[in-house]
Amino acid sequence: MSIIEILKLPQVKDGVSFGSIALIILLSMIQVSKIPWNPWSSILKWLGNHLNADLTERLEAVEGKLDKHITESEQKELMDMRRDILDFCNACMNHRKHTKEQFKFVIKECDTYEKYIEDNHIKNGEITAAVKEIRRIYEQCIHDNSFLKEGE
Repeated sequence: MSIIEILKLPQVKDGVSFGSIALIILLSMIQVSKIPWNPWSSILKWLGNHLNADLTERLEAVEGKLDKHITESEQKELMDMRRDILDFCNACMNHRKHTKEQFKFVIKECDTYEKYIEDNHIKNGEITAAVKEIRRIYEQCIHDNSFLKEGE
């Protein structure tokens, strides 16, 4: 349908929808032209933002709760690792024997804890001293072959 045919329509002759048709034609011409602004995209984006405002607010609230939960979970995991390292070090210093696998597990936990501390620029002297002691005792157990053995 050409522009001339559109203008001959009864509604256009009455002048009721002439402004609407002129606006649509103008916006379509602008969209096709080399101007980087796309009016249809802008209109649809504005409309979408207004239609989804409630959903966006609820999504932001859920994201906030999720971020809080993740932070709390990381803190709990960090405190659990800290407790495990200190308990293991205390047991070692009280001459309780451990298997080689137990040492490897705790040393891996020490590495994870130290990496987290380093990445987040946190100082923690107690754990550093405990880790050094665990590693020293581990090296001594390797040297003396004095790990806890099955059945002991």
